[in-house]
Amino acid sequence: MLKRSVADLRALAHPLRLRMMELFAESPKTTKQVADILGQPPTRLYHHVAALERAGLLVLKEKRKNRGTVEKWYAGISRQIQGTAKKGKGARRAVAATVLEQAKQEMLSRPAGTKEAALLARLVLALPPSKIAAVRKRLFDTIQSLRTEFPSTDDCERWAVTVAFAPVTAPRAPRARRSTNRS
Repeated sequence: MLKRSVADLRALAHPLRLRMMELFAESPKTTKQVADILGQPPTRLYHHVAALERAGLLVLKEKRKNRGTVEKWYAGISRQIQGTAKKGKGARRAVAATVLEQAKQEMLSRPAGTKEAALLARLVLALPPSKIAAVRKRLFDTIQSLRTEFPSTDDCERWAVTVAFAPVTAPRAPRARRSTNRS
């Protein structure tokens, strides 16, 4: 299980692959369709699709013949990536950095014509240990509910929701300087 999670995380630890997974998770698409949405040439995405498929994060849903070629339709699998052993720490950090960097870019560069303002909020909760799992589940259920209520369609604007739920570490106190009074 842990090896599988680490492989999943490494496959996603690339900004372009993360965006691709988001699009394939919305609905089955071809590599060309994803390339068009991302404004990338399809040839740039083929090796990324292969890496995501090898990691088991994309599945080939169907093949369709189209004008003498075969279109491959892929779908993202729906599962959480987790694992708490130290072996996966570096890979999880890489994915977290990629996700947070993507969110930062989206917050700083609003597409032209966007009428609604973006929303950015931070909340630090004081939770007894017995409530942590319930809050995590509630956040996850909210995300799943939004995904179900607002399925992706081509005629809609794409808005990202990024949620992080992690323990807050206390800031380190600055080191006290040693007094060098020489009398």
